[in-house]
Amino acid sequence: MYKQRILEKTLKEYLDTFKAVALVGPKFCGKTTLSERFSKSSICLNPLNVSDYKTMLQLNKDEFLSLPYPKLIDEWQLIPEIWDVIRHEVDHLDGRGFFILTGSSAANLEETAHSGAGRISRLTLRPMSLYESGVSSGEISLQKLFSNNKITYKKCGVTVQDYAIWIIKGGWPEGMKDSEQQSIRRMHSYIDALIKEDINKVTTKKYNENRARKILESLARYTASETTNKKILIDLDSMETSTAENTLVDYLDVLNKLYIIEDLKAWNPNLRSKTVIRSTPARFFIDPSIGSSVLKLTSAKLLKDFETFGLFFEALVIRDLRIYAEVLDGEVYRYKDKTGLEIDAIIQLQDGRWGAVQVKMGSHMFDDAADKLNKFAEKVDAKKMEEPSFLAIISATEYAYQREDGIYIIPIGMLKD
Repeated sequence: MYKQRILEKTLKEYLDTFKAVALVGPKFCGKTTLSERFSKSSICLNPLNVSDYKTMLQLNKDEFLSLPYPKLIDEWQLIPEIWDVIRHEVDHLDGRGFFILTGSSAANLEETAHSGAGRISRLTLRPMSLYESGVSSGEISLQKLFSNNKITYKKCGVTVQDYAIWIIKGGWPEGMKDSEQQSIRRMHSYIDALIKEDINKVTTKKYNENRARKILESLARYTASETTNKKILIDLDSMETSTAENTLVDYLDVLNKLYIIEDLKAWNPNLRSKTVIRSTPARFFIDPSIGSSVLKLTSAKLLKDFETFGLFFEALVIRDLRIYAEVLDGEVYRYKDKTGLEIDAIIQLQDGRWGAVQVKMGSHMFDDAADKLNKFAEKVDAKKMEEPSFLAIISATEYAYQREDGIYIIPIGMLKD
């Protein structure tokens, strides 16, 4: 059964704006299913039919590109020249929204002769958020927070045990009804296919299976942490997988191209004082279930190890914030300066409005988190950056409310776009 995706609205807007849209994201996140809701015809490429479609493209291009539009070309990267063919074709068509191209690898985007700028726009589909999965009640809207709507005292029906399970299960559409054990098996298979097959399909280089697995393990240990490549190399040495830095960079690059990892960039606001901002990105998988699978975690293990649980809970929150922010034309960043002041997430919209978030599972950490949010807000030059639309602590606790200092407490199990 299809579950409505938040990105539907954005995809519709892109089709109304651009001549073609490239919908990208990791395997099995639902790109094809979403695209089929907007397309009126399709070509679905796979290793068994790619030769036939190559021949059609060469000998009968008009048939390959034929009406009705929008036309979906699924896994277009199997025939890389499709990108330039589409770019050239839409140059001669009046109107918008002719093609939807879906793909699970960014590698071929770099190899195309033309960027497609102004004609083909890219849109990233991530695995499903808690709201899309039906876990979050959606009683609190990120959009309304930016419009200064107040939060009233409300109880959240999602428990700590629920969050642990959904970290393990992830936001994969096909796994929504799986048991935890079924999800674990599914993710182990996903990781095996990634390191044995997928990484070797992206470029002409060959990647070592054991080294790829150890790099994923190191990344999983550093989930939600600002970690340099040097620290990962030290970690690899301790696992008896000595690796040169340029080799590590190569592996990280291919994982990026497959939409497996998605680092959180540093925010560089205008500050009242000359504070040095650290630019090391925080490490995240596109879905927390990837990291939990690599480390062979279960919900029971998370509930016995709240330090690890806290890191993966933050990864869950960041995934959802990215999904919610994207449909608002926003982006999520992180902040840390030389004084040690660190803010887990800054959400900034295209019009300049911004909000700051700390992620804390339990209420015993709220006072410290609130103190840091207030200190951070005071550092930002409001004359150049505007006042924050909101300051919030996103938690795994039971209740949503506004503290006396104005900071919101928001259970992630109540948030939506």
